Amino acid sequence: MIPSNGGTVLSVLALVGTTFILICATCLAILATISRNRLLARRAMGGVLGLAAVYAIALVAVGARSGDHLLQLGEEKYFCELDCHLAYSVTGLRPLMGVAEARGTVWAVTIQTRFDEHTISSRRSREAPLSPNPRRVSLVAAGGAEFPPLAATPERLSDLGFTSTPLTQDLRPGESYTTTLLFDLPAKAVPASLDLVEEAFPTRLMIGHERSPFHGKALLALPAGPAGAES
Repeated sequence: MIPSNGGTVLSVLALVGTTFILICATCLAILATISRNRLLARRAMGGVLGLAAVYAIALVAVGARSGDHLLQLGEEKYFCELDCHLAYSVTGLRPLMGVAEARGTVWAVTIQTRFDEHTISSRRSREAPLSPNPRRVSLVAAGGAEFPPLAATPERLSDLGFTSTPLTQDLRPGESYTTTLLFDLPAKAVPASLDLVEEAFPTRLMIGHERSPFHGKALLALPAGPAGAES
């Protein structure tokens, strides 16, 4: 099922509109204070505090009502880019032996990024490339501990037998690529899921966004074993 981007657009409009009103009201309060119009200054500041409180309550309340969700193998996690969508899925999981810098067991996780051409806005050219927003990725072990990816150059990945495209690589509608990331987990830790989220700070202030306060996460399930990993 192709997701709708209506919710994201409304969240963006709510954030931008609220920010604009708060800025205008704050400027009005400052000007009223300078001109010694205390009544107008108090009303303007009251509006600022009231609107900020309402937005904060909505932000937290919507997040608190959500919960974590595990996307099963084969399901894709969609990220809205306003006029199109990128879809992500886990296509491989593989333990690596004999990695010199490892403190425990290094796991190679392969992620597919796909530009879903069916989600393009009518205003967007089908030939225009898209630069994905920054992503943050962590491997979640059984028990909930999260581990960031190791810093690995393309040359290092090639030495280990992987061909990997950076998650920030541009792509056009219908195109896809795979990215392999390495995670160093304690020897007894068992990989359980992958946490892949947007890194841009404004998403923390968007009502209903996965990164907003107390909001649940949409996690990607991992293969049960090394079978299916790309090498």
